Amino acid sequence: MSGLHSRKAVKVTKTEKKIKSPMLRETVETEQVLLTWEQMPDWYQDNEYILSGYRSISGSYTHSFHSIYQIHNETLNILSHLLASLLFLLLPVPIYNSIISRYATASTSDIVVFGVFFLGVVLSFLISATYHLLSNHSSHIRALSCQLDYLGIVFLFWGSTIPYLYYGFFCTPHLQYLHYTTFSLLCAVVVSFTLNPSFRQPKYRTYRTMVYGALGASYLLPILHGVHVFGWETQWRRMSLGWMGVMLLFNGLGAIFYTMRIPEKWYPKTFDIVGASHQLMHFMTVFAALALLVGLLSAFDFAHGEGGVCGSEVSGFQYG
Repeated sequence: MSGLHSRKAVKVTKTEKKIKSPMLRETVETEQVLLTWEQMPDWYQDNEYILSGYRSISGSYTHSFHSIYQIHNETLNILSHLLASLLFLLLPVPIYNSIISRYATASTSDIVVFGVFFLGVVLSFLISATYHLLSNHSSHIRALSCQLDYLGIVFLFWGSTIPYLYYGFFCTPHLQYLHYTTFSLLCAVVVSFTLNPSFRQPKYRTYRTMVYGALGASYLLPILHGVHVFGWETQWRRMSLGWMGVMLLFNGLGAIFYTMRIPEKWYPKTFDIVGASHQLMHFMTVFAALALLVGLLSAFDFAHGEGGVCGSEVSGFQYG
């Protein structure tokens, strides 16, 4: 970036203490300044309302990874999803120990669908954290990791939907497979959009939100189908529709923050480090994933309790 170091920069306070860790010492010695939006290259200028707190372009994986120990405008984006991925990586152990012995009817299928859920969430959050950590590396790496970040969103949608389809159509396997296939094809279509380089450009922010919003809205198709076939009361419990509503609320709020760039659009520079729209969206996605997990546990209990009596339903909806 021409003339970058000759421009005025915001100094980061250096500690006078002796730093024993070589990693931390190198971080302090190599990352001396935070930059303003105008000082960043065009390919990094994503949000004109975030005016300060930018890391310099590192050109180094080591330096980018070391920036996790600094305070800048990506810190909260990194930590929110990094810690969330760790949480969802550890949760399966106590959950498995708690629920697998709860019902004699619990099977490998339950373990698989819970595994799909946790895998989708962990991959999505981990990829997101990695993207924000490496976003100051270079134009190429930022573009590549951004593309992976969008793919991670698809992993999250797919991984969180499959378990609900399993329990929502617990007694009708052919309907399970119908919706598995339909939703997987929708995810594949979104992946094709995601792999288009134009898709990640800042000017397509609203378009991206609409595409992922449409994928999220496709939740309604199996819900409406299930209610039509089995009735509202049954599907309310089979698919934990109350908790699914909480999930949609969190994701909807996150989409509003992200698309409208609230609150930094109203108060430029005030939320550069903490409280920006992208950070709020991150927290909303974590809360949404937790709501889905609670709902999934509720669906599991219902499927293996009073909702697991399937004789009449299975016989009534066989092919042929």
